[in-house]
Amino acid sequence: MPLEKEWMAFLLSSVCALAPQGAAAQWSVAPTIAAGPAIPAGVFRESVRNGVAVKAGVWMRAPGIPVGITAEGMYARYGGGQTTDALGPVVLSAVTLNATTRRHQRKLETYGVGGIGWYWLDGGAPRYADPQAPGFNVGVGEIIAVGSRDYFIELRLHAVRMASASGERWLTTMPILLGVRF
Repeated sequence: MPLEKEWMAFLLSSVCALAPQGAAAQWSVAPTIAAGPAIPAGVFRESVRNGVAVKAGVWMRAPGIPVGITAEGMYARYGGGQTTDALGPVVLSAVTLNATTRRHQRKLETYGVGGIGWYWLDGGAPRYADPQAPGFNVGVGEIIAVGSRDYFIELRLHAVRMASASGERWLTTMPILLGVRF
């Protein structure tokens, strides 16, 4: 029994000694949070008024590689529209996985972002037959590095292919977010 415990302890300490060093040397992980106005676009603009959006996520990158990965959750709430065909207050939520261009070598730097995600719409029935659908997002941002934090402003276009009573339609919105990466 003591030999078995010693062997397991040796194996566990060997794995722990090797794995974290390689992983820590390769990737840095930083949480991000942001908030700002959400502007509906396209046919969505006809149904709702401007709203507010918040997002939180994790930004990951490896040293020397100009492309990073972000995993994010977004929540946007829009006011009800003013026409008879308008919707009441609407919530659009999303989980996205994105690629970001970022070298992280200057104090002021522009970056691009794009990715795919899954979106949920609450408050859009009966106009939208299915309240969830896949979508994509593309955008640009500007980072201001201050100490160990990055402050940013970002504009993204989120496009979701929603099934509606009149067929498939693109639901689009453009959040303008101010945030910080820790």
